Amino acid sequence: MSDIRHLVHPDIDSLAAAAAQAVTGHLNERIAATGQAVLSLTGGSAGVKTAAALADAAIEWERVTIYFGDERFVPADDPERNDGQIDDVLLDALGGRPTVHRWPARGAEHDDVDAAASAFRAAHPMPAGDETLFDVTLLGMGPEGHIDSIFPHTPAVAESEQLVVGVRDCPKPPPERLTFTLPAVCRSRHVIVVATGDGKAEAVARGIEGADPVDWPVAGARGVVSTTYHLDGPAASMLS
Repeated sequence: MSDIRHLVHPDIDSLAAAAAQAVTGHLNERIAATGQAVLSLTGGSAGVKTAAALADAAIEWERVTIYFGDERFVPADDPERNDGQIDDVLLDALGGRPTVHRWPARGAEHDDVDAAASAFRAAHPMPAGDETLFDVTLLGMGPEGHIDSIFPHTPAVAESEQLVVGVRDCPKPPPERLTFTLPAVCRSRHVIVVATGDGKAEAVARGIEGADPVDWPVAGARGVVSTTYHLDGPAASMLS
């Protein structure tokens, strides 16, 4: 796995701009090399800000496939859904140019989170082994170090085989979610973590120092080529 580096920015706007610039560079590099690129986006304040900063990026979006790292298992029109927030700041402006793979919504077709996870796996088969799944994975992070919907001391963080799981009894509402797992995240060429505020400082330090992912899931998020934390000053305050 890659070495880890961190960059400190004066505020969330400059952080988001820098992270978006990094995403743009990585995607364009892969498009130039292979003709296509795959991006996994995240919700949360810094994640949504970064997505918004991508709206004006010089990317051949028609060559990009977009996933969401996780999703709340709620109806499609629920404002809690990550994809709706990303629609508002990025995808609506891009029209139909990127290919977007959304998680199942709770409804008549899917009323059980585990069945919804199985349906997503069937609709989006992913190669076994070590083949890269994502060119860039963008991750936000909670104060306890959760990424996507992978929380400490839960079945999702312990998952070592499945790339996609349903989450029940989530410590943060809503209680049911769908998420990529650490084995999927670690099949990303580049992992970018965005975090702000002193409430995230311990999780940032534990993630960068390589703590046990069971305790601090962000510590298990490692890209094949690069792993970069984009932080503001308070979030970086416990780093030496």
